[in-house]
Amino acid sequence: MENNTAATVASFTVGDFTVHGSRNLITRGETETAITPKMLAVLTELARYQGKTLSKEHLIIAVWGTPHTSDMVLSRAISDLRKVFGDSARQQAYIETVTKQGYRLKPAVNWQPGAAVEPLPVKETQAAEQVPLAEQPPGVETTGRTVTAKTLRLVFSVLALAALLVGAWLFQGEASNSHVAVKEADKLSEPTFSYLTRDQAYERYLRFSVDGKMLAYSVSSNAYTGGRIVLRSLTDNKLITLGVAPGSEESAAASYDVAPAFSPDGKEIAYKHFSDSGCLIRVYNLLDASERELAPCPYAQTQALDWSPDGKQLVTTVFNQIKKIEGLALIDTDSGNTQLLPSPQHPASGYLWPRFSPNGKTIAVVYYQPNSHLWTLALIDKDSGAFTEVLPTGEEVSQVVWDETGNALYYLLVNSSNDGIWKVDLGSKETTLIAGTKSSSLDFDEVSGQFASIARDRKMNIWQSSPDPQGNRVAKPLFKNLPHTSYPRLSADNKMLAFVSTTSDIDSLWLRSLDDNYNRLVFQAKAKEKLVAPAWSPDGKQLLISVLGQDTSRIIQFDLELGNADGFAGENNVKMGQWSQDGAMLYWYEEIDGIWQIMAKDLASGQTQSLLQHPVSRFAIPDKKHLHYQKIGTVKVHSRTLTGNESQMPADKMLLALKGSYEWDAHADIIYYMSPGLSVEPASKPQQMLFKMELATGLSETLYAIDPVMAVDSDRHLSVSSDGAMAFYTKLDKYHTDVVLINL
Repeated sequence: MENNTAATVASFTVGDFTVHGSRNLITRGETETAITPKMLAVLTELARYQGKTLSKEHLIIAVWGTPHTSDMVLSRAISDLRKVFGDSARQQAYIETVTKQGYRLKPAVNWQPGAAVEPLPVKETQAAEQVPLAEQPPGVETTGRTVTAKTLRLVFSVLALAALLVGAWLFQGEASNSHVAVKEADKLSEPTFSYLTRDQAYERYLRFSVDGKMLAYSVSSNAYTGGRIVLRSLTDNKLITLGVAPGSEESAAASYDVAPAFSPDGKEIAYKHFSDSGCLIRVYNLLDASERELAPCPYAQTQALDWSPDGKQLVTTVFNQIKKIEGLALIDTDSGNTQLLPSPQHPASGYLWPRFSPNGKTIAVVYYQPNSHLWTLALIDKDSGAFTEVLPTGEEVSQVVWDETGNALYYLLVNSSNDGIWKVDLGSKETTLIAGTKSSSLDFDEVSGQFASIARDRKMNIWQSSPDPQGNRVAKPLFKNLPHTSYPRLSADNKMLAFVSTTSDIDSLWLRSLDDNYNRLVFQAKAKEKLVAPAWSPDGKQLLISVLGQDTSRIIQFDLELGNADGFAGENNVKMGQWSQDGAMLYWYEEIDGIWQIMAKDLASGQTQSLLQHPVSRFAIPDKKHLHYQKIGTVKVHSRTLTGNESQMPADKMLLALKGSYEWDAHADIIYYMSPGLSVEPASKPQQMLFKMELATGLSETLYAIDPVMAVDSDRHLSVSSDGAMAFYTKLDKYHTDVVLINL
């Protein structure tokens, strides 16, 4: 990947070291240390502004040339440079970390003759304006009330809340804006969205035909089992369903839930056909409606299929059982013979969504590494299997397609503040936002220049399950006037619920009193920030919230009595803060020198230590004795006994293997979790149940049925009262997809 630093090849001395830009080399006396081009570019940029603090955003844009590259790669480059200079995160003689601002090079720099060293002025980012906050949610009207003790409490609560909001406003005003906006010059005109479907069916994996006159996509519905591939004519909107006739015996067992692929001559379409007997790659002839079985499907954990431009091969994913990693397989379209390409080198999920380049020599893939939580656009040489990195990012990438020239890639960002279609130029590595959209699939038509995508529409609300006065179990939505709510977190006394509400893509932190159903607004995030994982102090007087921005994360601590809002101390990315049950310890998740780890701090002594160095999706330490954690990309909950003796090797064990849901809630001696129960009838779908596991015995007890929650992440969407009688959970109330054409 190229960088945008003007003086990358310059040579200079800094302290006792000489940097040879043209050779990617640092020398000290007779000692030579080779460095990567990225390390050189970072060091050169710091040298150009010697003594000045450069923000992470400045360095990322200067070196990687994209606003949504994970700052994890920058942290790694800084860490590797410090090793060369004999520095560390604590002893910073050369590269200094300036808290909440960035990095600066401390020693004087002497440039070699002829070096281009003129520094550009450092732009100061300005904090976004605070959006005015309302005390009550939209649609709630207040009326005159008799002055009672309850009213007085509300008045004092309002006063405390006002002070709290002022503190939050001041906190945000002092913080620098972490977002790097797309340049106005790079923005295209507003795209137009033309919906082809408006129904409750579930569409996935769409593809244009070669001439751009037809779309193929997979559809599932409550009307039948499995999925169907539908061909939609874009000229007269006629529909054709591939495969067996609907309603037949074979139809009941058929499933086509994979990406269809058109042949380059437009006469055939290949797809994977799943049935009780296994998986086959089949080819459907569009001229005579005949079908042929090509080859058995290579075992894969992800679904993808693409046809080479010469029509001789199909590429799909294949799972390597030994390395536990997803690789690529080439299938001859005449003989059905399968050729495996070399697997990725690093332990990871591997290659996702392969697409042939226009000349057929290269395959574009999304390469996901769960250990680093890094998504990478990459190119694979079809003949040798050689891997070339294009764009690493900390944001989730779903789908990658080529532009018509083969000189750029379009890719789809999902589940982030930058959802939409992006373009990366393979030469300059510059990225451009094409269209903002929440989608799950993407394709590009070279003929018309149109994009097709699957637009997602979903609504999530917090539900409450509790017994009524007669002892009957009642489940009901908690809110009627808040359109989108999630992340419920119950206070220790079971009287207050903290939660996040989203309106017009803006997240807000709210409190709900369960005694009088009164809602209070605590904090409103900036645009493109996400609020997650609220956490109560044991006395219910303080609250933590994680604020996730573009490649950054921070924690805000609210004092609910005094109305103070303080930023969590630290110069790194931090999130998932929580207290121990007795309030003596504070725990959080922090990225230090590119490594995410769970940290602990004794609030009395101030002593801090690292408890676990591993990427996790969530953790809990309710009793100071046990650390429960779930690794990114897994459905297993592990437990580590905290001995307090660093000389002893920690002993971890698998605590839970979650099924059908990723939700669990840890208490001091109990873990509540959701899982499908036993089916009442053989043909019926298992009902989601709430289970209770005693940590002392490891035995589980079934409590009661609970409506399914959304299974999109594992970040505290379940909160259970201390006695287990009352549960709050995020439920996916509405979800459907539609096929849409995007014209620029």
